[in-house]
Amino acid sequence: MEQLKVELPKEITDAIKIEVIQAFQDAKKDTRKNDFPLYMSKKQAREYLGIANRILNEWIATGDIPYKHIGKTYRFNRNDLDKFMATK
Repeated sequence: MEQLKVELPKEITDAIKIEVIQAFQDAKKDTRKNDFPLYMSKKQAREYLGIANRILNEWIATGDIPYKHIGKTYRFNRNDLDKFMATK
């Protein structure tokens, strides 16, 4: 039996590749949520976001990032961080 070979335009194959990569990244991100609690310390928030301590401190100082400051402790809500990063 002879197989039919169809070649798609480059724009379509590129779009498919981008969507597949995005789907894998989203799935990876969703599994990472299980590794982090709903309320995180500064260290956990840095690790979750994949940023340096300096960047987190800058965002805290400018009030850009959502957090709660209780005494000497900082707490970051994972859902708020996700929303924040979606706007970055």
